[in-house]
Amino acid sequence: MSQVDIRREAEELARYYSELGRRLTQNGVKDVVDLLALSERLQRALDAISRQEISWAAERTERLVEMLVRMDANLQALRRLKVALESGPMLPSTGRPGQP
Repeated sequence: MSQVDIRREAEELARYYSELGRRLTQNGVKDVVDLLALSERLQRALDAISRQEISWAAERTERLVEMLVRMDANLQALRRLKVALESGPMLPSTGRPGQP
C-alpha cells in the first residue's frame, strides 16, 4: 500500500468518524466515549433486573389483561340487559317489547 493509499484511507476514516460524531450529537450523545459510557450504564441497569422478574411481571400483566377483558364483556352484557329492560317488557314468544 502506497503513501497515497494510506492517506486516502486515513482521510476516509476521519470523514466517517466526523459523520459518526455528528449523528451521535443529533441524538443527544456527545461523542463515542459518551456512547460507550451510556452503553455500560445501560448494561449495569439491565443486569439489575433478572429474566425471571421480567417473566413474572409479564405473566401478571397478561392475567390482568385477561381479567379486564372478561370484566369488559360482563359490563357490555350488563349494559345490553339494562337497555333491554328499560325499553319495556318482553313478549315471551317473540322476544320483542310488548304493549303496556
